[in-house]
Amino acid sequence: MPRLLALLLLACAGCHRYPDDTPLDAYRSLLSAAQRDDEARFLGLLSAKSRAELDARAAALAKDSGGTLRPRPADLILADPRPPAPGQVSVRSEDGKTAVLAVSAHGSTQEVHLVLEAGHWRVSIPALEKPGDG
Repeated sequence: MPRLLALLLLACAGCHRYPDDTPLDAYRSLLSAAQRDDEARFLGLLSAKSRAELDARAAALAKDSGGTLRPRPADLILADPRPPAPGQVSVRSEDGKTAVLAVSAHGSTQEVHLVLEAGHWRVSIPALEKPGDG
């Protein structure tokens, strides 16, 4: 019985639902969270700067609308219906602190930027993180 319990614990440790230890894993986890409508995990996979800017923009929209709009930060970037899985994802560049992925879908290729924060890869949204943008 103890051996079976040890095997189950080991198996569970390998079943990390949202891995983020490589740029590819973090991006795929973000996409999975979006498709599952897991807003908390989706936001957790964004860089701290992107999350902070989304929070600020959601608060500004609520304030500017007099409280009639109360968008969730994720609502500002998630599409409905949820994004489909990309056709191909590859690492365009990686230097240990930042990475750029090439994501192909529907005949076009987009870049996805990631940063390493506290040992975990997080998706960075450059349009949100530009100084003075907003």
